[in-house]
Amino acid sequence: MHGYMAMASHALLPHTGEVQIRIEASSVPELFVEAARALAELIAVPAREPPGPWRHVELEARDHEALLVAWLDELIARTELDDLVYCEAQVIELTDRRLRGRIRGMAIGAPRTAVKAATFHQLRIEDDGGTVHATVTLDV
Repeated sequence: MHGYMAMASHALLPHTGEVQIRIEASSVPELFVEAARALAELIAVPAREPPGPWRHVELEARDHEALLVAWLDELIARTELDDLVYCEAQVIELTDRRLRGRIRGMAIGAPRTAVKAATFHQLRIEDDGGTVHATVTLDV
């Protein structure tokens, strides 16, 4: 989408009953995209098939942290309902309280981790001036 994709990264940190995802990106919208990628990587290996159609997502919450939890919970719910893993995501609009984006799912080749929900446990989105990062705890 933009030329900033190379900066984004994530790491999966093991925990009992939960998994933490450490996400870094060049902007808050890119943080949301990278969070979707990290979640998809945790949930399943996609099948070697073309992705499905783009699907729109609109969410409202009190702040960016609450939006990030709502975003991940939406992806978890849609993964379960659609039996797809959402590896591709785009943020169309992100304000303090609203997110509009779109996601594209792929068939699940091999399941990895059954994720129940994103949590607010120790969640903070921090901007170091050029790098935005967050650690998200997921119930598994």
